[in-house]
Amino acid sequence: MSALLVGAVMGALFAGGTLLLVMQSRRARRPDARVLPYVQVTGFDWAREPAESSKWLSSEQLRRLLNSIVTDASVQRRLDQANSGIDLNAFRVDQLRWACFGAAGAIAFGLIRVLAHEPIPVPIWFLFTLGAAFAGAMLRDYRLSQEARRRIEVITSELPGFAELLAFTVAAGLAPASALSRVANRVGGEFAIELRACCDQVAAGRPFTDALEALAHRTGSESVQRFVDGIVVAIERGTPIAEVLRAQAIDARAASHRQLMESAGKREIFALVPVVFLILPAVVVVAVFPGIFGLVVATG
Repeated sequence: MSALLVGAVMGALFAGGTLLLVMQSRRARRPDARVLPYVQVTGFDWAREPAESSKWLSSEQLRRLLNSIVTDASVQRRLDQANSGIDLNAFRVDQLRWACFGAAGAIAFGLIRVLAHEPIPVPIWFLFTLGAAFAGAMLRDYRLSQEARRRIEVITSELPGFAELLAFTVAAGLAPASALSRVANRVGGEFAIELRACCDQVAAGRPFTDALEALAHRTGSESVQRFVDGIVVAIERGTPIAEVLRAQAIDARAASHRQLMESAGKREIFALVPVVFLILPAVVVVAVFPGIFGLVVATG
């Protein structure tokens, strides 16, 4: 009976926490939280005044707990790489929601065992619930990492075509910034989204080289970083930008080909797994079994 009471209390706590998460996530954000990401404001520390929808999340204890599991800088970097539509606080809320789902599964499993008259010891049940909550939070973080990794791969695969188009546009007589804006507005894809963001920063008054470096940092791709470094060095030293862009396009093609060959090599190793563990044992059994059966019959 005590185990059933503990399960009921834990279920009530989970229901209350889920209700609070839903209410906080549906509350409207303040206007400054919606406007500030698109403008640069100096002279006031907006970090001291958190958004209304995440004041409860900004408590020192909760922030310290989440930051000890996965740092805010790591989460923000992957959010930028994945071009996610949520901010850091919204991701933390989502992570807590996944943790609640994991804890709910553990609580439901314990209640089923109680109803089946095979209750789990309360300490083990409590530790299992904590482990399920932690697993849910880490699963959400792993999903974000997968989204960021897939988008980086897409951007890396799109880079050679963009580099060639940019080289042709610069060779036609346009300035690098104008050529970048024209190419970004004429094509689609994930890399075009980042290029348009770079062009918006240049239009807002940010230096072209700084915007390019921010682009490389935001995407997190090594190929994009090398591409940006080549353009920045060419601009600073006065090297003909068209030739540099053609060389960058060739290097990007070579890097893409090299990555494709490395991926094919890894797939070749994976293809040997069914051969070694399925086909080869079956062949050995088929070849050896008649002899073994004949020996058994002869000796029997």
